[in-house]
Amino acid sequence: MNCYKLIIFDLDGTLLDTVEEIAASMNDMLSEFDLPNVTLDQAKYWVGKGAPHFLNQVIEHHQLKIDVSYDQLLQRFYHYYEKRSGTGSSLYPGVLEALETLYKSDYKLSVVTNKFKIGADKVLQSHKIDHLFDDIIGGDSFEHKKPDPIAVHFLMQKHCVQPEQVLFIGDSTTDVSTAKNAGVDVWAVPYGYNHGQPIEQANPNRVMSSFSDVLDVLTVR
Repeated sequence: MNCYKLIIFDLDGTLLDTVEEIAASMNDMLSEFDLPNVTLDQAKYWVGKGAPHFLNQVIEHHQLKIDVSYDQLLQRFYHYYEKRSGTGSSLYPGVLEALETLYKSDYKLSVVTNKFKIGADKVLQSHKIDHLFDDIIGGDSFEHKKPDPIAVHFLMQKHCVQPEQVLFIGDSTTDVSTAKNAGVDVWAVPYGYNHGQPIEQANPNRVMSSFSDVLDVLTVR
């Protein structure tokens, strides 16, 4: 028997494989300014900590000398990604079944991502799963993003739950750190974007073999 009432999900690398459309959007922006593109493999190492971190990695790797402002590059990336959201991504196996089953239960379901809110909303809408969540919190929803626990604390207060009643499910060290900073349990999927490092090294409470493991535990109440 579990005591969880609120389940918080990361988005990119946990629910959806989005790296292709993220990389394509970055390359749209880079091409606009005649800058070197990134490969899909590079993007897999660099995504997961928000667009500013991704852009910083691109600039550092290519040692780019830029004639336009950093903020202009970032805004152009957001522009292209908003257009591409949902066009080159896919749900990981077992995600839809798990979410639909949990939605029909008495759990509260939320998304906390470092992706900007408009992009998060659009990609979830594109895959027709946005209605399954009580809350969708983006990296720009609060002053700080993950691994800061501000979003988790907000959700705990909103849904009137204690730390032991909250489960965070993610794919990266950032997600594990977020959950630990908030004092809640965290499970991790073995796939996703963890900058090339085994997620076991982050010491989550559980490493699932696949997303289907969520149902095996959470539907037994």
